[in-house]
Amino acid sequence: MVSTSNKRDVVDGTRGVRVLTAPVWVFDPQKIAQEEPDWWWNPLSYVTDEEKAYKLTQHFAVGSRLPGSKPDAYFDPKAEDILSSYFLAAALGELPITRVYLWVTEQVSQEPIEILKEHDYELQYKGLESTLKLADKQRDGIFGTAEKMIQCLKSRNTLRWVAPARGASVATDPRRRFNPRDFAASRETIYILSKEGAGSAAPLTTALTVAIAEAMEERAERSGGRLPKPALFALDELANVVRWAGLPDQFSHYGSKGLIVMAILQSWSQGVELWGEANMRKIWSAANVKVYGGGVAEEGFLRALSDLIGDYSYTNISISTGKTGSSRSRQEAKERIFDVSNLAELDRGRAVVLASGAPATLVRTLPWYTGTRKDAVEASIKTHSPRPEEPAPPAAAGPVANPWVTK
Repeated sequence: MVSTSNKRDVVDGTRGVRVLTAPVWVFDPQKIAQEEPDWWWNPLSYVTDEEKAYKLTQHFAVGSRLPGSKPDAYFDPKAEDILSSYFLAAALGELPITRVYLWVTEQVSQEPIEILKEHDYELQYKGLESTLKLADKQRDGIFGTAEKMIQCLKSRNTLRWVAPARGASVATDPRRRFNPRDFAASRETIYILSKEGAGSAAPLTTALTVAIAEAMEERAERSGGRLPKPALFALDELANVVRWAGLPDQFSHYGSKGLIVMAILQSWSQGVELWGEANMRKIWSAANVKVYGGGVAEEGFLRALSDLIGDYSYTNISISTGKTGSSRSRQEAKERIFDVSNLAELDRGRAVVLASGAPATLVRTLPWYTGTRKDAVEASIKTHSPRPEEPAPPAAAGPVANPWVTK
C-alpha cells in the first residue's frame, strides 16, 4: 500500500496496524512526522535509459512550478533537455543526484559529456555541447530555469533521504536502500509525506510514487496482466504532495492491472490547476467510484454533479368532486434530487457516491472511531504520535529580602 499526505495523522493512526502485516516505510523529507532517515531511496536508480531520465525530469519540472504559472516556451524545454541528459549521465556514472545540481550551477562541466560519450549516448552529449556553446545570456537563462526546477535538492533534510550519507558513496552507504521492485512484490506499506509551498519536496515524492507504480505495473505484466493481490494507492492531497502530471493517461487502465488509485482532491479546480480541464474530466470519467463529501462552493462543478444525480420522478394524483360526480387525474412530474445549494450545504457525516452502473446514493460516512478497528487505531496513535511537551517546573522561590532593612 502507498499512502501520501501532508500531515502525520495517517502515519500515526495506521502504522501500528500495518506493521502487523509487513514492514512499514516512512518517506519524510520535510520532517512532517519527525522521522529519521535510517533508509534512503536513490532517485537515479529509476533512470535506466533516456526515456526514464526524461520522465524523472518531468516530475521536477511540474513539481517545482507555481500554481497558475505557465512554462516558458523556450527556456523550459531547453532546461528539461539538459536536466534529462544530466540525470542520465549521473545514473550511468553511479553518482549521487547532488552531482546534477553541481553540474547545473557550474554550467560548463565536461564530466556529464564524457560519461555520455563513454556510454554511446551521442545525441545527448552533442545536445549538451550545443547548449554550452550558446551566448552567455541565453545559456544563463536555460541553466537558471534548470536550477529552479531542482531547488529542492538544496535542502539538507531532503538530501538525507535521497543521497548517500556524508562520507559514503552510492555504492557504500550502509543504510537500507528502498527498492521499488522489491516493494512491488511485498505486502509492505510506504507513507510518502510532503507539503506545498517553499521548499516542497513534491518533485521527489512524485518521482517515488511513480517509480513504485511503474514497478507494480511491470510486475502485473509478468503475472499475466494483473497483480496477484491488488495494491492500493491512497493519494491524499494529490495536487500538492504528488503532482503526477501523467496520471490521467494511466488512471483508466491501472485498475485493470490491480492498481487501485484513490485520488483525493480538495476541489475540482485543484485538479484543473494541475492537469487542465480536459485531463481532469478524463480522470473523473475513468473513476469507477466517485465520492463527494461536501464543503465545495464551485458552482460549475456542483451543477454538473446535480445533473449526474438526476431527478426524482413521481406521479401526482388529484381527485376532484362536484355535483356531477368525481374525477381523477394523474400527472407525471419530476423534481431535482439535489440542487446546487443542497450540495454546497451537504451535512457533515454525509456523502454522495456515484458508482458505475448504479444510481447516485446518499450515504452516512463512518469515521474510524465508530468502526471495528477503533482500539487498534487508538493504540497506534498512542504509540506513534508525539507527546505534548510538558511545561518546565517553576523555579523554587527563595526568601525575599526586605529592601528597607540593611545590615
